[in-house]
Amino acid sequence: MFGHLKSDELMNAVEGMRLSAHRQKHLDSCTACTARLQSIEGVHRSIALEDTNIPEPDWNDFRSNVRLQLLSRAVKRDSAVRRWTGWSVRPAMAWGLSFAILICVSAGGFWWHVSNDRQQAADSAVVVTEGSSPAITEDADVDAAVSAWGRSNLFEDLATVDGEQAEQVRQLLQSAQDGKLNLQ
Repeated sequence: MFGHLKSDELMNAVEGMRLSAHRQKHLDSCTACTARLQSIEGVHRSIALEDTNIPEPDWNDFRSNVRLQLLSRAVKRDSAVRRWTGWSVRPAMAWGLSFAILICVSAGGFWWHVSNDRQQAADSAVVVTEGSSPAITEDADVDAAVSAWGRSNLFEDLATVDGEQAEQVRQLLQSAQDGKLNLQ
């Protein structure tokens, strides 16, 4: 505790607290410490005058106001989640709904692809018109036609054939058999 007064000791003196006898004796004898104390007291008085115009808050009222504002925010946040549906969408429900939509879109795409394949197979099947005899083509073309027939439910279609169509199918099969015999 040697030397001049420290800033916390000066503030204690400004606020009215008593210094120890040794430090008070130093303050009385030291002009530098006395000048510092007087300048600090002047600043403290000017600040204290400005603080008199500020009313002390009612802490009980402050606490209830804060509680009401926090509750009103919670109510606003809860109603914002409800949106236009009228019910709140929780994360589990949102994930479930997303998964269901994903499954529906995937299944729809799969069935659309399958129906397009069937349509292409039906379009690429050999069409025999009335009065024309089918020509025997190369083996690769025959294999392609046979693979297309497998996808187009040929046997179900043959079961429903009647009249002229049955005669055309018989001629087609006969000419194909004769063509194979000639090729061998």
